[in-house]
Amino acid sequence: MTPLDTKTTLHLRCGSDICDTLKEAGFIGDFLEFSDPFCQGPVPDLPRDSFIETRAVFIARSYDMPKDEILDRLTNEYGVLDRLGTYDHVVLWFEHDSYDQLILAFLMDAIATTQPETKIDVISVNHAPDFETIDRFIGLGQLSPDGLIWCWNTHRMPLNSNMLTFGSAVWNALCQNDPTDLKALAGTENAPLPHMQAALKRHLAELPDPQTGLGLTQRLTLQIISDLGPMPLGKVFGHLMRSYDPLPYLGDLMFWSEIRWMMDCKDPLFTLPPPAPNTNWPDRIITLTDAGDETLAGARNFLDNFTGTRWVGGVRIS
Repeated sequence: MTPLDTKTTLHLRCGSDICDTLKEAGFIGDFLEFSDPFCQGPVPDLPRDSFIETRAVFIARSYDMPKDEILDRLTNEYGVLDRLGTYDHVVLWFEHDSYDQLILAFLMDAIATTQPETKIDVISVNHAPDFETIDRFIGLGQLSPDGLIWCWNTHRMPLNSNMLTFGSAVWNALCQNDPTDLKALAGTENAPLPHMQAALKRHLAELPDPQTGLGLTQRLTLQIISDLGPMPLGKVFGHLMRSYDPLPYLGDLMFWSEIRWMMDCKDPLFTLPPPAPNTNWPDRIITLTDAGDETLAGARNFLDNFTGTRWVGGVRIS
């Protein structure tokens, strides 16, 4: 059987979810995780060292992780990008959600800047093959070894200058404190990165709604509780991912950070009892309050109640 790749191939993915499955499928190249979640937190237009520091502070605070460990990990991941040219072949594995596509836009800008002399392919997928039994495709991590081989054979595209130009434009617009340019790019038809348009529209939906002041994740979270009643937070997350979110992109810790940002307000949108001993956040019962119900209905605006700060790319919301 002809080898799928070689030992001088680098597989780059925004997570570790397919690392073992690639090996099971017979891939033998190196694997790099680059997983800075640009879909959350500040994405400022800063020199790289300052940018990495900003991102490390955000990730550590939002996901309750040691800042020094996060800074070391990010510094290593960003540093490897400068050495892509040491590989004969680089393959970028991404799906269609905003988590993946915003990282893909960053990579387009980084590659356009460093111009590594190597063959680079892009795999961007928004559905599973027919032979996979998956109720709703959310990401590559759901696929079997045969599913990853299917991606390799049917969705691998050579990187070209149009992809780099478009991705760089998206990345630079994402870093701005005004979303006007990003909205224009979200309207691009027949974009060279085929799933970027939908991902940008989903990302922009996190900006506050003029009437409610809520981003889409916030609104859907309240809607789930309103529709289904009090329930454990883990079940809210499950409903969000399986059916409510039109293009789900959050991991569990990312969802928990969204819940905590929603708690930064004068009049609580929901009640969440203090954690009992040996109780994790997914088991805590969340219940909608009158303030939450009124905000969901548009009778009051969350930004008049919000006391914290959150970011949608380069846009600061407070």
